Amino acid sequence: MFSIAFSLWVVTVALGGCQSPDPHAASPPSSPLPSPGSSTPNANSSTPVALKSRIDPCALLTSDELKAVQGEALQTTLPSERDYVEYFIAQCYYQLPAITNSVVLNVTTSKERGKSVKEFWRTTHAVPRGRKESQEKESPPEQVSGVGEDAYWEASGIAGALYVLKKDVILRISVGGAGDSRSKLEKSKTLAQKALARL
Repeated sequence: MFSIAFSLWVVTVALGGCQSPDPHAASPPSSPLPSPGSSTPNANSSTPVALKSRIDPCALLTSDELKAVQGEALQTTLPSERDYVEYFIAQCYYQLPAITNSVVLNVTTSKERGKSVKEFWRTTHAVPRGRKESQEKESPPEQVSGVGEDAYWEASGIAGALYVLKKDVILRISVGGAGDSRSKLEKSKTLAQKALARL
């Protein structure tokens, strides 16, 4: 059930991902969701769109934090959201001037406030399922310490995604840009810690 899919077509091109049935990845929006009074969210707005999720993923990282990790300030944010069974999966595509440096952050929460997402985490992450023959050559998920209550990194080539559990939230983050899988893990971990501090 682990996946390195990137949820926007532009992210697929920019970050080197491929599409898959990852439940934590939101459906790609056909166009940016506008903030009130503007046609496109920008770095100076908190992207106050009408999300069903109680957490706005576009409010979890700042332009300065992105610049410190990716070397560029935020250009715009593209939020989207979808329902998945009993959960909301909200996504923010943090677009940087160089598309290849952009960052995708997904936040999965229960539709019923107060209900835990830990069972969802256990069935999709903590207990890896049997892999198909086509997946046998992929690197197995790597447990990551020092972030959240539990975390896993799934790498594929130079790309990857970090999945983090904290209380009643599951966070998924992937970064683009130069560097190998290990450097992207460290960058993802740094940004994840910033995002988790705001939950």
